[in-house]
Amino acid sequence: MNGNPLTAPITRILRNNPEGLSEYELLRQLEFDGLQLDQEPGVSPGLLLFRKHFLLMNALYRLRPVLQEEGYYLTISALKVELQPITGQSAQGMPGEASDHALRDYYLDWSQFDQSSNASVEQLFNDFWERYFAEDKKLEALAVLQLADGCSWPQIRMAYRRLAALHHPDRGGEAEEFAKVREAYELLACCMGGH
Repeated sequence: MNGNPLTAPITRILRNNPEGLSEYELLRQLEFDGLQLDQEPGVSPGLLLFRKHFLLMNALYRLRPVLQEEGYYLTISALKVELQPITGQSAQGMPGEASDHALRDYYLDWSQFDQSSNASVEQLFNDFWERYFAEDKKLEALAVLQLADGCSWPQIRMAYRRLAALHHPDRGGEAEEFAKVREAYELLACCMGGH
């Protein structure tokens, strides 16, 4: 696909919404009817959603340099897509430019779209949820050890030793609390490479 048919409608929508809008709101305002995204037999709802998202992000990353030449910076995130006038100060370093090169490269690579399938999108979703739940479990384990996110491995080890000694059944503690502390420590050791 050489061009992206969404660039013109996206530009119009962004100009009509100077306060910006979320990716979801932008997707709702776009017309996908003529694009035949679901014409392939057996396209799952997940694959259809991925393709809509990909087309949207591809169009946004294609638009960014064009709009920049017109004096606007295009903020691209799932929570906010917004056109901002470039002022003398903002021209020095555009927000997000350095941090989103990998995303930009991914969404400008049409092979990612062409190679998408029900199975590949399902794997993407599964990988996302595994990372999400792993992070959630890590935060729960840190809370059991009475620590904040970002603490070091030595801090984790020290908190574990303190709480293990406090809750150890041989020292008058409760076996259930000791088990929670031990489980939290072991989970953190696995995900943070401790020991």
